[in-house]
Amino acid sequence: MVRRHSAKLLLAVLSLTVVPAPAAWSAEGAAADRGIKVAGILIDKKDDWITVKADAEDEPVKYTVAASDKKLREALKVVFNACRVQLTYDKQGDSRRLVSIKRQILKASGTVTGDVVKVYNDFWVEVKPKSGVADAYAPGANYNDKAFMEKLKGLKKGDSVTIKFTTDFERHRIQSLRKNPLSQSKSGSASPSGTPPKEKK
Repeated sequence: MVRRHSAKLLLAVLSLTVVPAPAAWSAEGAAADRGIKVAGILIDKKDDWITVKADAEDEPVKYTVAASDKKLREALKVVFNACRVQLTYDKQGDSRRLVSIKRQILKASGTVTGDVVKVYNDFWVEVKPKSGVADAYAPGANYNDKAFMEKLKGLKKGDSVTIKFTTDFERHRIQSLRKNPLSQSKSGSASPSGTPPKEKK
C-alpha cells in the first residue's frame, strides 16, 4: 500500500510540473517582453546601425545592430529607407540595441493631404496629415522627370501638399504631387482629397 501511495504521489507531482519552452523561444520571448516598442520612419540604414524617427520623437535616433544576430539582419534586408517600421529595442546605457524590426504599411495606396515635415536627400518627403502619424513618400518612374523632381526638392517645412501614391516592395511611390495654397495649410480646412471646400452661400 505504501508503494502504491508513493507512486500516485509521484505522478501527481509530475503532472503539476511546468515543462520549460525551448531555449530559442524563451530567449525571443524574454527579449520581446523586456524590449521597448516604437513605430516611425526609417531614415538611414547601415550594416551595424539604423536611424529611425519615432512618432513620439522630433529627431532620428540611432539603434545598433548586433553582428551575431542573423535573424535580425535578415529582417533588415526587407525594410528600406523612407518606409514606416515597427521595432523593439533594449537600452544599453545611453544607446539603443535593436531587437526586432518589421515594415509597417498603414495604407497601400490612395491620396494624402498634409504638411511637409522635411525633404530628405532631395529624394523623399515626410508628410504629416492633419490626423494620424507622419509617413514617407518617394518618386517612382517620375524620378526622371526634371520638373517633378524640382517641385519635390523645392518643398519647405510647413508646405501643404496633396500626394497620390501607391506602394511597392520598398516604399510609397508618388504618382502625383500638388502643392496647395498657403492659406489652405494655415487654415487646416482642406478636404481629404486636397480640394478646398466650397464656400457657403
